[in-house]
Amino acid sequence: MAFLEDQSPSSPLSLTECLQLWRGFYVALYMHDSKNALSVQKLIAELAGTLRIVDAKDHDSQAASGSDKPGDHPWLDVWMTAFWETVSREWVSIDQWRMNKVLLLVRLAVRELFSLALGWVTDATSDSRTLQSLVASQLEILESWPLSPRERKVPDGLRLHVLDVWVDELAGQLGAAQKAIDEAEQSDSAGDAAAAKKAVLLDTAKAFMTPVEKLTKEALSKGVKVKAKEAVQLAEEKLSR
Repeated sequence: MAFLEDQSPSSPLSLTECLQLWRGFYVALYMHDSKNALSVQKLIAELAGTLRIVDAKDHDSQAASGSDKPGDHPWLDVWMTAFWETVSREWVSIDQWRMNKVLLLVRLAVRELFSLALGWVTDATSDSRTLQSLVASQLEILESWPLSPRERKVPDGLRLHVLDVWVDELAGQLGAAQKAIDEAEQSDSAGDAAAAKKAVLLDTAKAFMTPVEKLTKEALSKGVKVKAKEAVQLAEEKLSR
């Protein structure tokens, strides 16, 4: 973690470097004593928390350079690509005693991603172009890796797990973000602004259902199609105004 934190925001890591780091993190988790549940959970939370580290580096890099280009977020994009590539590669070799650790890592990584994405909406320094670019880049990564309809490098078991946690984590982070807006906007005069932010929050959350909807039509596996349809139905219930 210290190595990642010490990197200069102006010098993003390459995909190869990120893959090497995630490989090291994965081995550390794989070899960690599974009998110490609290220690395992702490390590997994720290690994998922690296998303915030790289997102902050993108933010710091933009602030230092004065760049207003909506596509300037190389840290998070490459980091998430490396994460999903690593999990996809290692998935088939995970034994039954260690699978729960990886399942939790995927869940918490998804949670952190949604927390960051919805946090971009409430960030006063983020404009609509930046938000749209950030979300679009993450959707592209998701559609290329865990929620890809046809990519054979991605095991269906990983797809099914991601779909299993997707809506619950998305709805949970949406609710937390909406609550934060309510607490921040106490005055009546701020009511319109709060309502506008909530509308953008909901639209952003629904955007993350796009790759799931695509799976319902294009997935090669019948099981993945069924699970994707269940996720879409659940989202219709939980993601409402």
